[in-house]
Amino acid sequence: MIGCYFTNLENIAICELRKTQKSIKAAVAWINFNHYGCVLEELLNRGVKIKILLNNDGINQRYINHIQYLNRKGADIRLVSFVGIMHHKFCIIDKHICMFGSFNWTHNANIRNIEDLNICDEVEFVNNYLLEFKALWNLSKEDIQLLTHPSCCSICGRPIINILFMEPEGDYQTKIDVLQQCSCEQKLVYTDYYDASVYNNYLATIHQFEDDILAVYQSGDEVTYQQIVAQQDFVVANYLSLVRTNRMGMPIIHAVGVKSWKWFDKHDGEFIYKIIWKERGTSSYIEDEYEIM
Repeated sequence: MIGCYFTNLENIAICELRKTQKSIKAAVAWINFNHYGCVLEELLNRGVKIKILLNNDGINQRYINHIQYLNRKGADIRLVSFVGIMHHKFCIIDKHICMFGSFNWTHNANIRNIEDLNICDEVEFVNNYLLEFKALWNLSKEDIQLLTHPSCCSICGRPIINILFMEPEGDYQTKIDVLQQCSCEQKLVYTDYYDASVYNNYLATIHQFEDDILAVYQSGDEVTYQQIVAQQDFVVANYLSLVRTNRMGMPIIHAVGVKSWKWFDKHDGEFIYKIIWKERGTSSYIEDEYEIM
């Protein structure tokens, strides 16, 4: 953590923005472009990549000319509509600093309200915000609705979820199955074969960190160990989230899994489906593993 602030918030936010070298990814409910537009233009002129999500309402629509101007200069600023208000106030700078808190980038928030602004550089913390931004950037209002209000089975009453399972098939292919799963039934709804790289890339994202994780663990450096593990988790989740692009004909893919061996004791065990990635908003109803029915 770098610091938490309760006064002079606009100046602090603008100061941090001006330090940006490469990229900004922000989800901020409301922005006063009379105050922040010139700062964003300055960053664009320096070659900074800018992606911003705003709540789609009349407050932000007032600045549509500012937004369109910045987009013509190379920004990607979107007004988004979800089931409720896109109420976030966070900004990731150069993928390693995150500003967050109650503070909107508005005049009222700066001079009238009691607000907070926090700045953090902890790897796991920043990576979680990067994944949240990517999810909101790629998911539609309808997707969010499917994830937050899944259909439920008429027999067991549990959510019906689509889980993509992958496994190597020989030396040249990855077998992809999509199972519809509730508590009482598993139903195969899709099978196809893809290039071996689909599974091998997943393995590579794990293996690239293994030597560093082992070395740091043996050294006893707990802080660095947690940072590397967090970075590995982020890279794996970032790769597996590609299912948002190819959903295998499903309205939504809720999770990704692999077949894994689970030991009961040193002599006995069984194969299970192990979940290795869950879509945004599904952790409350998707288990970490499922038996193979």
